[in-house]
Amino acid sequence: MTIPHFLVSIKYIIKPAGSQNRTLDFGLWTLDFRFRMVYPGTKFTRPIRVAMLFFFITAFFVISPIIIMYTAGYRYDWQNGLLKETGAISIDIEPKNAIVYLNGIKLQDKMPIRLNNIAPAKYNLRIIAAGYFDWLKEIEVKNKQTNYIKEITLIKKNKPQILLNEKVKTMSLSYDGRFIIYQKEKNNGNEILLWDNNGKKSTALFGLSNVEPVAINWAEKNNYAVISDLASPHARLIIVDANNPLKQINLTKNNSAIKKFQWENSAEPQLYYSTEQNIFLYSPITDKHQLMIKNKYLDWRMENGQLWTIQTDSTTKQYQITKDTLGFNSYFNNLNSTNINLATGQIEKEGWQILEARKGVVLLKNNKKSEMMLLTETNKHRLATEKFLISKYNDWWLLWSLWELWTYSANEEPYLLNRSGEHLQEIAPLDKYNTLALAWADKTAASFPYYLVSHDLLNEKIKNIAVDTENKILYFINQDENKAGIWKLNY
Repeated sequence: MTIPHFLVSIKYIIKPAGSQNRTLDFGLWTLDFRFRMVYPGTKFTRPIRVAMLFFFITAFFVISPIIIMYTAGYRYDWQNGLLKETGAISIDIEPKNAIVYLNGIKLQDKMPIRLNNIAPAKYNLRIIAAGYFDWLKEIEVKNKQTNYIKEITLIKKNKPQILLNEKVKTMSLSYDGRFIIYQKEKNNGNEILLWDNNGKKSTALFGLSNVEPVAINWAEKNNYAVISDLASPHARLIIVDANNPLKQINLTKNNSAIKKFQWENSAEPQLYYSTEQNIFLYSPITDKHQLMIKNKYLDWRMENGQLWTIQTDSTTKQYQITKDTLGFNSYFNNLNSTNINLATGQIEKEGWQILEARKGVVLLKNNKKSEMMLLTETNKHRLATEKFLISKYNDWWLLWSLWELWTYSANEEPYLLNRSGEHLQEIAPLDKYNTLALAWADKTAASFPYYLVSHDLLNEKIKNIAVDTENKILYFINQDENKAGIWKLNY
C-alpha cells in the first residue's frame, strides 16, 4: 500500500534565519514543512516599527469614526463649519415615466426614487410628464427623517367634452360609473331620464307636471336607484332598475306616509323605509315588505343590520343615541337639548337626524341650524357644516360648508383642511389616494390635500359634479346657458 506524502512550502519573512525543516508524523500520514527564509529589502528598526504601530493606531481611531458617522448619515457643512445629520427623499408616483427635478437638477433614476444623505434644507421639487399638469412643491428635508412623496397620480391636461346637450337641472352617477339619471326641462314641466354610458343612449323614465326638484339615491353594490321628491313624508318615491329601466316601482302609490328610506349595503337590492308607526325592509326583486320594528324614534339609521336611533329622555332632558343589535338595545351617547319647553319641562324637537353611522361613528345634522355633530362613544365634535361624504376607498370623512372644509378619520380629532372666502359648492374624490375635486363658485380645482398642492381644472360655473374614479372621468352640469348640458372631463 502506497502511503500519501504531502509537501507544503511556506515563506517566512519574520521568522529568524536558521530555522530547520519540520516533519510531523501522524502514523500513516506525514506532513513535511520546509521553511524558506526571505528578508525584505529594507530592515525595519525598532523605532520605525514603533512609529508604524502608532501611525496605524492613530489612523484607525481617526478614520473609523468618520466612516461610522458617514454611514450613519452625518455630513460636514464646510460653509458653516458644522457637523450635520442628513435626511432622505423617497418619490413614487404615477405615471412611472414622469421626470423629477430637484432644485432644477434632473434625476435620472426611474420610479421609485430614493435619495439618501440629503443635507437638511428646503428644496424645490418639480415632477413633469407629457400631457399632465406639472406637480410643484417646496419640500423640506430634516435630520434623520425621510420625506415621502407618494400616493400621487398626476392630473391629465384635457378639455371638457359635451355629453348631453340638454337643459339639465340635476344628475347623479351610479357607483360603477355606467349610468346617469338626470332631470331636464321639457315644455312646462320636467322629465327624468337614464343615460347608459355603454349603449350611449338615453331612456325616458317618467315625466313631472311641475318643476319640482328631485333627489336621486343609488344603491352602492347594484344599479338600483330611488328617485324621490325632497319632502317628508314623500309624495313620490320610485325605484328604478337601471338594467331594466322601464320596470319601475312606485312605493308611494299605495303608501303616501313614507318619511325616510335607506338602501341596505348588500349585493341584492333591499330598501329600508319608515312610516310614522313602523320600519320596513323592502325587496324590489320579490316585491315583499318585511316589518322590522315599531318606529318610536325621532330618527334612525341602519348599518349592516345594526339599528341606530335618536330618542328623547324626559328625565335627563337629553337626546339619547342608541344602537340595537339583534334586539338588544344599548346606550351610545347623548346630546343636551337646548330647546326645553319651560311650561312642561319636555324636550321639543330640534330637527336632529342621523345622516350616517359607520364603524362606531355617528353623524347627526340639525335641520334647524347649519351644524353637524360627529359622535363616538366618548367624544362629541360639533361642526358648522352642511354637507358630507365618505370616500369609498377608506373611512375618510369630508364635511363642508360654503367657507370651511373639515376632514375626519376614526379615533382622531376633526381637522380644518381649508377655510376660504370663496364659496365651496361641492366635493368629490378623484382617486384612491384622496385627491379631491373642489368645485368653487366659478372654478373647479384638483387638490392634493396632504401636500397642499392644487391645479385649476375648470374656470367655469358648474354644479352636480360626479366622478368615475376607475375610468378617471369627471361629469358636471355647466351653468352657462350657452354651454347647457352634461359635460365630461377625462383627467
